[in-house]
Amino acid sequence: LERVQPEDLKPAEIGVRLGSTWIPQEDVEAFVYHLIGTPTYMKHYIGVKYIAATAQWHVTGKSMDHGINATNVFGTLRINAYEIIEDTLNLKDVRVMDYVEDEHGNVKPVLNKKETTIAQGKQDKIKRAFEEWIWSDPARRERLCRLYNDRFNSIRPRTYDGSHIRYFGMNPEITLRKHQTDAVARIMYGGNTLLAHVVGAGKTYTMVAAAQEGKRLGLCSKSMFVVPNHLVGQWASEYLQLYPSANILVTTKKDFET
Repeated sequence: LERVQPEDLKPAEIGVRLGSTWIPQEDVEAFVYHLIGTPTYMKHYIGVKYIAATAQWHVTGKSMDHGINATNVFGTLRINAYEIIEDTLNLKDVRVMDYVEDEHGNVKPVLNKKETTIAQGKQDKIKRAFEEWIWSDPARRERLCRLYNDRFNSIRPRTYDGSHIRYFGMNPEITLRKHQTDAVARIMYGGNTLLAHVVGAGKTYTMVAAAQEGKRLGLCSKSMFVVPNHLVGQWASEYLQLYPSANILVTTKKDFET
C-alpha cells in the first residue's frame, strides 16, 4: 500500500477558491481581516463561521464596519464587502435588489442591473485576491497542502502491465514494444481506451493485437475498425502482416456502390 500511494499534489495542482469547504474557517477569517483591514476592536463581533450541518458559511457582524474598504474598495454602499464575501463563500452570484410597490400594494423585488454589475465586479476582485493570498504564506501553504493531500488525494489511476500476454498466431518476426503490450492490456481489461500515442508509436499493431486477443479469450466476438477511406488498404496489409492467418473482411470502394 505504501508503494502505490499517490504522490502529494503541489499547490499549483490543487484547485482552491473562496468557498471551498475543506479550508478551515480560521484561514477564511484571516483572509477577510487581511483584505478589508477589519479594525481590531471589531474582530470580536465580525467573524466567519462554517456550519457543517447545512454546509453554509456565515459572516457575523456584516453591517458594523463602515470603513472605505468595506463600502468602496471591495464593496459598495448598497452591499458591503462582508455581504459579498458571504455570498461568494456560499457560491452565489451577488445581486442587488430594489423593492417596489405595485398597484395592489404588494412589495416586489426588482433587480438593479447597474448596482449588481458593480457588485459583481467587486466579487471578482475579492476572488482574485483570495487566490493570490491563500498560497502566499509558506507555513499556511504547507499546512493546507498537507490537509488537502491527507483528505482528498486518495485515488491512483490504474496502471496496466501487458507483460503476461502471449500472442497466439502473431508473426514471430514481430515483437510488440512494452508500451504496446501495456496498451493491449488496457484495451482488454479497462473498457474504453484512448491511445494517445505519437505518430509512429505502433497504434495499428496495438489495436490489431487487442482485437485478436480479445476474440481468442472470448472478450468479444467480432471487432470493427473504422478508418479513413484512403487508409483501408494500408490497414488490411498491416493487419495481415501482424497476423498472417487472420480471417478479416476488408471493404473496398465497390462495397459502397449501388
